[in-house]
Amino acid sequence: MKSEYKILWFEDQFDEVAGDYERVGQLVSEYGFIPDITKKISVTEDEIELLSSQLSSYNPYDLIIFDYDLGGQSENGLSIASHLRSKIFTDMVFYSGQVPKQLRKMLFDNEVDGVFIVHRDSFYDDIEPIIEDHIKKMSDINNMRGVVMSETSKMDLAIREILIAWSTNAGIDDNERALNKLKNRLTRKLEEKQQKIQNLTSIEEIIGNYILTTFDNVRVSLKELIGEVGKDVLKDGSLLHAIQMERNVLAHCKCQLTEDGKMIVEGREPKEYNFDEFKRLRNQILQAHEDIKKLVG
Repeated sequence: MKSEYKILWFEDQFDEVAGDYERVGQLVSEYGFIPDITKKISVTEDEIELLSSQLSSYNPYDLIIFDYDLGGQSENGLSIASHLRSKIFTDMVFYSGQVPKQLRKMLFDNEVDGVFIVHRDSFYDDIEPIIEDHIKKMSDINNMRGVVMSETSKMDLAIREILIAWSTNAGIDDNERALNKLKNRLTRKLEEKQQKIQNLTSIEEIIGNYILTTFDNVRVSLKELIGEVGKDVLKDGSLLHAIQMERNVLAHCKCQLTEDGKMIVEGREPKEYNFDEFKRLRNQILQAHEDIKKLVG
C-alpha cells in the first residue's frame, strides 16, 4: 500500500558494510520501491524499550536488520531481538561474524522466535532472497490498488499545492487570466456533464457510468428506491456512509509520522492511525460487507 520499503538497520560501523548497504538499496529499487533505510549505530536499553513500545502502536518498518555486536555502550543484537520481538512481529535479520549455528542457539536459549540468521561474510547473498520473498508478498493486486490510490492522491495534492503557489506568485493579469480560463473550463465540463445526464434513459445506464455517478449518489439513490429495507444501512451517518467518508480522508489527506512514532492523518480534525485503528477499520469494513448483503433482493 505504499511506494517506500522501510528498513531499520542497527550497525555501529556502517563503513564496513557500505557495499552491502548500497546493494540492499539497489535491490529494493529494482523491485519498484523507494529504499528508506534508517540507520542506528547504538541503542541503550531504555531506548530500545521505548522504540518497541512505539512500534507496537504504529510500525512503519518492513524489515529490521541488526548486527550482534554494536559496541560496549550499546545493547547487543540479542537484546534488540528480545525487546522488539516481545512487542512486534516484523521480519528481522540477525547477523554476525559468528557461525549462524551459535546465533540460533542464543536466540533459542532466550526464547526469541522468527528471526532470520545471516553470516556477515555472506550477508548479501543470504539476505537477498529474504527481501525478494517479502516484497513479492507485498505485490498482490490489493496492495497495488492501495499503492495506486495512495500515490495518485499524493500527486493530486502536490499538483494542487504547486498551482496555488504559482497563483500566489503570479502577476495580477496572469492570475486573472488563469482564473477565468479555469472557471470557463469547469463551467463547460459541467454543461457537458449535464447534457450527458439529460440524455440518459435508465437507472442501469447512469449507474454504470462511474465518472458521472459517485458512490455517494448510488448509496442515496438505492436508499430512496428500496425504502425501509435499506434505511439503516444506507442512510447518512450509517456505517457504510462513515467508511465512505473515512476512505476519502485517507485517500486525499496528508499523512505525517511524528517524532514519537505516531501516524497522524491531517483531515478537518487530525487523527492518529495505529494498529488498533486499522483493526477497527478492517472490522467495520467486514461488517459493512455483511450489511450490503442484506440489501440483495
